[in-house]
Amino acid sequence: IIALLCTLTLVDAFEMATTLRNLCNDNSNRALILPGVYDSLSAKIFTDSGAEAIFLSGFGVSASRLGCPDAGILTLSEMEDTAKSVIHATGGNIPVIVDGDTGYGGAVNIRRTVRGLASVGAAAVTIEDQVFPKRCTYAAGAGVRVVDRDASLARVKTAIAAREEARIIDGRDILIIARTDCRAALGMEEAMARCKLFEEAGADIVYAENLQSSEEYAELRSSLDVSTTMIMAQVQLTPNAIEKGGAQQVLLDAEEIGKLGYRFALFGVTALQATTYALQNSARVLLDPSNGGLVKDSSSLQLSSFSNLKQAVGFAETDDFEAKFSCE
Repeated sequence: IIALLCTLTLVDAFEMATTLRNLCNDNSNRALILPGVYDSLSAKIFTDSGAEAIFLSGFGVSASRLGCPDAGILTLSEMEDTAKSVIHATGGNIPVIVDGDTGYGGAVNIRRTVRGLASVGAAAVTIEDQVFPKRCTYAAGAGVRVVDRDASLARVKTAIAAREEARIIDGRDILIIARTDCRAALGMEEAMARCKLFEEAGADIVYAENLQSSEEYAELRSSLDVSTTMIMAQVQLTPNAIEKGGAQQVLLDAEEIGKLGYRFALFGVTALQATTYALQNSARVLLDPSNGGLVKDSSSLQLSSFSNLKQAVGFAETDDFEAKFSCE
């Protein structure tokens, strides 16, 4: 029985990475929407709602688990623990891509990051080229700090070597997603040069954060081999961001992204933005003395029904399981 369980575990370990590879190789003209999640409930809801893959966001986990900004504060052990819970919440039904930040240190740290996340069932891990401690690229803007080109390539090569160790030694599989954040600080030419090196090194997926126009995305796509899988990551600022002096980059939908040759449309913090707004609104209504803790007007605060809440967290399945046994 133990041997059988071990065999099933190893099959599952490879299955999600294989599923993600199959998604990469899908020639659909429409990009696959990759929602960002930040905890087990958000992962479960997106899984149950039909997501084909999800992205565990470092920004989101830092916010939800620590109540802190994405500024290099979150540790590998915290991210790995969250990833384990998130993957369990999906039921192992869809691939989970995990934000590996900078790899949390030098070569041995990157190795530990890749193999550790593979061990909990992650289908892929991203490795980026920011200086540690990193910051959210969109928050840092032109002030983003990145390592030099050789160091960025060394990180990716280390991650790829760790991927091979995970396969051979640990019996686990994981894809390596190589990311550069250098566009805002060093320019488009440097971003393209780094992506090309990542591709040549053998990264499974390549992408650049914070490009400034659809023309730049098209230019990057054309600079790489047509077979290389790419992600386009976007942050949806408020609709009137430009009126308020914001710097909203171009926003493209999944069909437009697919036509540019990108396979995945990553919206890493959209769900967190929605949740943050809902929580802030809940606090405002609940703490308003005139309401006395009651939601008197659905237009001021929309609530899930309690039955829907029970369904979302899985009471039905739990009740069915308990009904089969008489444990007390």
